[in-house]
Amino acid sequence: VKHTIHILMEGTPVTIDQAEVRETLESIEGVIEVHDLHIWTITSGLDSLSCHILMEEGGNSQAILQKAIHLIEEKFKIRHTTIQIETPAIHHTTMKV
Repeated sequence: VKHTIHILMEGTPVTIDQAEVRETLESIEGVIEVHDLHIWTITSGLDSLSCHILMEEGGNSQAILQKAIHLIEEKFKIRHTTIQIETPAIHHTTMKV
């Protein structure tokens, strides 16, 4: 029951360290920072991630996106990701909750 409630409340999977996910994404060359990072369980065995990645001006956004998707799938086994790539000139402000 506890596991079911955790899924229904879209809780962060207990096996995934959000700080480690952030550090992994911020280690990608050309990434300045990661914000609005959310990780949750959709259903048992299916985790999801969404975030905004602020990249350096003039970087290759598609290369950064592909690297991020690959790292998240390989290291954390998350196969459902939604990642928004931003630049210093055009970016979404960090959500305050």
